[in-house]
Amino acid sequence: MWKSVLLLSSVIALSACNHNPTTHKATGESGSAAAVTAQGFTGEQLRLIGRFDTSTQGKAQFTWPGSAVEFRFSGTSASIALGSTGDVRFQVDVDGAVQDLWVKNGEATYTLASGLTKGEHTVRLTRLTESFALVTSLLGDPIVDGTLLPAPAAAPRRLLVIGDSITAGYGVEGADQSCHYEAHTSNQQLTYAALAANELNADLHAIAWSGIGAWRSYGEKTPVNPSILVRYQRTLADDANSRWDASQYQPDAILITIGTNDYWEGSVSDDYRAGMKTLIGMVQADYANKPVYLILSPMLGGVQRESQKTILGSLVSRNVKVIDLGKIEPTDGLGCDWHPNKITNQRMGKALVQQLTTDLKW
Repeated sequence: MWKSVLLLSSVIALSACNHNPTTHKATGESGSAAAVTAQGFTGEQLRLIGRFDTSTQGKAQFTWPGSAVEFRFSGTSASIALGSTGDVRFQVDVDGAVQDLWVKNGEATYTLASGLTKGEHTVRLTRLTESFALVTSLLGDPIVDGTLLPAPAAAPRRLLVIGDSITAGYGVEGADQSCHYEAHTSNQQLTYAALAANELNADLHAIAWSGIGAWRSYGEKTPVNPSILVRYQRTLADDANSRWDASQYQPDAILITIGTNDYWEGSVSDDYRAGMKTLIGMVQADYANKPVYLILSPMLGGVQRESQKTILGSLVSRNVKVIDLGKIEPTDGLGCDWHPNKITNQRMGKALVQQLTTDLKW
């Protein structure tokens, strides 16, 4: 099911190695980033949601799907300078009105809003495309025709979700199971986790990578590619030297939806349980005494689903719980490559909201 994603990841990685930044002209772009990058990114009046690497002066790099930048301004238009190692799909939210923005390979300044009524506005730019080898960079602070205002207040609640293609939104906008991975049918903001976070007024950090497992990735009989145990620790998903400082974001609850790819052959060894146990331990070391929810895969059924339920059930402790948000039902239809579509994700999101509202008194 995920073979096309693994191949795509390899192609993107190769193209990224040969990347030579240039300035492009495309929909949403308003010109060269040179004037902005002279000053560079400071982030002083921005709110960053997700994992951002600010170790390089004047730049903030990010890769994980759902990563976002939010700001307020007084005026009628706003733009921002971005760099990217490939084409990446974003969502721009201006005062609640949402549209797509495609960030192209190279560096450019992109128009986020124009022709607005003069006054105060809030803009949020969210990455929809998952990581692979695609790194996006904020090259400067927003450019506005009026005044950049203090950053919006943080959400009152915080969630962290760790998952695979289901959590990344692979194929969620696809017509049926016959389509394969494409950026325009994949959307992290339409996943169960993002929908629940929005309903609960919670910030969400999504650490999701298609094809990944706790033990092995899709298509592997024995582990070859980095597992979620490795990528979970990174600020930039595909950078082996990148390390996330867990103190920068302390979630109220952690959601883990990992296991679909470990079961790609229909069964797992004890290595899956061992991998999940290690992952739980890593999460608990980073976020002591916070509730951890192990979510059954909506793509598994029959014997495999019961097996996962049993294995995860053996890992339950005082702050670790197994929850079932449901599985893909025949009447739902399917997303690309047999993934959950919008209907399944909406139902799962509602179930998650109910679970967290009850447990956390939200």
